Amino acid sequence: MTSQPKGQAINIKQQSKYPVTSRSKGRSINFKQRLLGVTLLMPAAILIIFTMLIPIIWNFVLSFADWSPLSGLKIVGLANYSQLIHDSITLKGFGYSIFIAVISSVIAILGGLVLALMVYKISDKQGSVFRLIFFTPSMMPFVVIGLLFTFILSPDGLINQFLKIIGLGSLGQAWLAKPGLVLWTLAVVSGWKGTGSVMMLFYTAIVTIPASMFEAARLEGANYFRQIQMIILPLIKPTIGLVSMLVIIGAFKAYDFVYTMTKGGPGDYSKIVPIQMLDVGFRFNQFGYAATIGVVFTILVAIIIFISQKLSKGDVYEY
Repeated sequence: MTSQPKGQAINIKQQSKYPVTSRSKGRSINFKQRLLGVTLLMPAAILIIFTMLIPIIWNFVLSFADWSPLSGLKIVGLANYSQLIHDSITLKGFGYSIFIAVISSVIAILGGLVLALMVYKISDKQGSVFRLIFFTPSMMPFVVIGLLFTFILSPDGLINQFLKIIGLGSLGQAWLAKPGLVLWTLAVVSGWKGTGSVMMLFYTAIVTIPASMFEAARLEGANYFRQIQMIILPLIKPTIGLVSMLVIIGAFKAYDFVYTMTKGGPGDYSKIVPIQMLDVGFRFNQFGYAATIGVVFTILVAIIIFISQKLSKGDVYEY
């Protein structure tokens, strides 16, 4: 049996202690970091629970009930959903909301993309001025935009007066009073307002593309339109998908400017789902039926967003 020097045994014993100490310190630091993270996230989590999660659950439960401040809560099962199937005004409202959302989203996305591609080719000083001009409408509240265009689109408004000046007065219309024209008008106004924000998002994605790619393309003889097709559009396709989702979500929430401009008229020809839902709930005290409309509308919007994401899904490139 061999013996080791006493000093060597002490060194081995001391060395065996250090890893244990470092591991325990690491665990203590990780626990403190997790505790700090949970503590900092707790206020946001409580806010989300009480302002989003609980209202969503309550709205879903309420869709199976009949409730008003006077009569109380009464479970009615699928009666509200059956009523929705036979409610022609609400079903038309779904169509109006989809029409305005789709048309305004297409206008905002295509318009913003074209503006971003144009501003990218301008020098920095001129580009900053044009970016500010194009982005200004996006900074204005929808209520202000609605009031502004109510005067512009009135029978004696700016557009009809301009058409008269250039000799095209016969093209003047009651833009917000014709059933076949009001939805197009609302969609164009909504799309025009969102163009500036979309432009800024696309422009930010374009400027992150390395300049060496454009230089190589120019050396190969590719003009700007070819560079857009071969470089810009493929590389910003993930951004296009994200922007499409954001624009569609915002377009479906169009309540304030529609109510400001038409209040759902003429008749019910622009009575989109949010307006109909508030009328049913607060004018007729049918809060259960209004909750049913909200649940179905939420599911419909989620389906449309899912489809748009599948259509605009692109590859991720590293450069």
